[in-house]
Amino acid sequence: MFDRFNPRTAVRALVSDMHLDLDNSNETLVLLAELADAMKRGVRHYRMDGTPLDRVNTIVEALIFDGEVFFDDGCSMAPAGH
Repeated sequence: MFDRFNPRTAVRALVSDMHLDLDNSNETLVLLAELADAMKRGVRHYRMDGTPLDRVNTIVEALIFDGEVFFDDGCSMAPAGH
């Protein structure tokens, strides 16, 4: 039987554990494209402690280490229709 997930004992992924496969992973490409598009539209991203994130690389690192990031899209342009 599977053990229940315990956030206290969970180990967060390290940058060295993250395998971004730009050639074969559609999820990686979509993530990077969405982040880049949001930044072009003016969405501001912040680390959990409030530190501003101004590059896609730093946003990805914050997602790895913090598990999530804050964002403020109050001054961004409306997204293009799909």
